[in-house]
Amino acid sequence: MQSLPLGEIGATPWSLNPSWFIALAFLVPALLWFGLAWRRALLECPNRIRRAGIKEMRRLLDALQRSSTPPRPGHLQAWLRVTARSWDIRTSAPCVGEVSRAAHTLSGGDPIVSDRWRELWQATEHGLYAPDAQPTRDWVQRARSLAASLEMPKRERLFPNRLAHWLPSVAGALLVIVMSGSQSLADVPWSSPPAAEAAPDAPPPDELSPQAADDARAALASNWNDWAAHRNLAAFQTQQGELSSAIAHAAAAFIQHPIGSDTRETLLAALGETETVDRNLRQLLSGAWYERTPTLLSPAGWQRLALIAAIVTVAAACALIFVWYSPAKQPARSRLPVLWIGRSVAALGAIVLLTSVASWHAYGAFGHARAAILVENANVSPVPTDLVPTEETSPLSAGAVVVAGHDFLGWRKIDADREISGWVRGHALMPLYADR
Repeated sequence: MQSLPLGEIGATPWSLNPSWFIALAFLVPALLWFGLAWRRALLECPNRIRRAGIKEMRRLLDALQRSSTPPRPGHLQAWLRVTARSWDIRTSAPCVGEVSRAAHTLSGGDPIVSDRWRELWQATEHGLYAPDAQPTRDWVQRARSLAASLEMPKRERLFPNRLAHWLPSVAGALLVIVMSGSQSLADVPWSSPPAAEAAPDAPPPDELSPQAADDARAALASNWNDWAAHRNLAAFQTQQGELSSAIAHAAAAFIQHPIGSDTRETLLAALGETETVDRNLRQLLSGAWYERTPTLLSPAGWQRLALIAAIVTVAAACALIFVWYSPAKQPARSRLPVLWIGRSVAALGAIVLLTSVASWHAYGAFGHARAAILVENANVSPVPTDLVPTEETSPLSAGAVVVAGHDFLGWRKIDADREISGWVRGHALMPLYADR
């Protein structure tokens, strides 16, 4: 067995569970969808123009009230414009008759209201268009009095409750169904993995020299994520019969670089006939083809791929939603390629995202940043002390993979499978990744 060149550095996984990227990929487009649906409901409200006109009128009159100068022609023009909007007059150049009729209709047929608005409109036009004319001194007070008597019309809908508001919902439902189907396919239950068979008539491997082991230890002292050093040291320790330590280093090399055949073969050689092998590790090594698929990338690699896929999914889904809600200024035929490209990219991103998350979960405890492996048999104690009776502890065999927590006076808090949680001596553990 030839030694690998040192300096091949692996990556430590993030502490964040990549399942949150799925929430990101769905939550951001959902919020955008909800916001655009709400905006469409508000824009389609028949009282929207009147409400906007009344608000603008009140702001204009408040500014004139605070000013000491008389209204200028620009103020009078603005008042005429916002008055027309306040009475829902859609013509570009409304006249006094239109204002009077609109006020009479919207006020419930009250002639006093229509007369007051007609008189002020005529006075405003006279002060604006008559030669050498100025608005009366009480114009601002009259306008403010009329604006105060104008009731703000209520919104017809406070919530998007029409199918037209959620127009893309059918396409979105189909996309969710497709993604759910992909998730169910990705979560196929693990089958019992076949035992690894040794190749017949395989030549005996070359032995590694002690110098190679010393070089590997020095490289690990410099960077614990040097998976090539882990592999070389594991190969040497397997030759020396130090199987517990060899399995730990071989597992670290394999998890940081699972795609290489060297790390896999070294781990299989270190395991040998060992029966107490982590279930996830055994499936990754010798399971069915779909159980070995996660070894295409390391846990850190699947996390990064999940983040990229989530960003692509969010971008494509948001672009689709924008296209769905954009005004149809272009023919549907010209928008069709954009829609198909967006759907394809969003679907591909979602499939890659779900595959990445499922592959990360396939590693089990190996996917955690604080993953560690026992290098000797240990009894898990509920408290960090040797005074606990043996019958109150939980035994764990060497080779068990755990998630390490904080330490206390030479003890280390761990969480293992079978709901085992407690404390073990720090020297019984070997971390699989370097601390960030």
